[in-house]
Amino acid sequence: MDQQEVSDPLWECCETPRRRKCLCSYKRAVKSAIEKILHADKVEYQHEETMFGDNSEENICRLRTAFEVKQEKMQEGYIAQKVLGLFYGWEDLGTGHDSGLDIRKKNSTIIFELKNNYNTCNSGSQKAILDKLARYNARHPNTICAWGIINPKPGCKKLVQSLRHDGVEIVKIQGESLFELVFTYEHHDYSKEVVDFVKQTMYRARTAPL
Repeated sequence: MDQQEVSDPLWECCETPRRRKCLCSYKRAVKSAIEKILHADKVEYQHEETMFGDNSEENICRLRTAFEVKQEKMQEGYIAQKVLGLFYGWEDLGTGHDSGLDIRKKNSTIIFELKNNYNTCNSGSQKAILDKLARYNARHPNTICAWGIINPKPGCKKLVQSLRHDGVEIVKIQGESLFELVFTYEHHDYSKEVVDFVKQTMYRARTAPL
């Protein structure tokens, strides 16, 4: 282990070699996933003129900026799924899993559909999420089916809720409560250390020359 890892905040509560080994593997996996996502070829904005639209250069510039911001938010969502799903005891289900869901505890006690922001779901997409979780629960009644939101509405106090959908209990977990659930390892909550590490890694990946 090099000196940089010894001084890293993610190691401060690692009393045992086993815990250090697990977190070291986790950091390497997350770093690789973040770099792959951020260094992937970006889709360029293509403006299509419309009959009644504002096709001025100024407005095209605004639309291009909005498109790039949307792309960044999508990247954050992909990264969030990796960061949570790669943590010790969890698995990232990726895309194409038969459940259609995002992450699951390896002992199958809980499975999540994740959304990056509280406002990314309208009534139709919210129903689709609940339908998907209810279907999974019908096949796996001993697994807690949960809807996780990375970024809750500012000021939201109720971060854990129990919802009923099609006769099934669905748990909605947001923000700090979601992170505490996933990032607690051997009785220590690594949420802050993980968030700091991910932010640093994203910054380095975005600013490092390719």
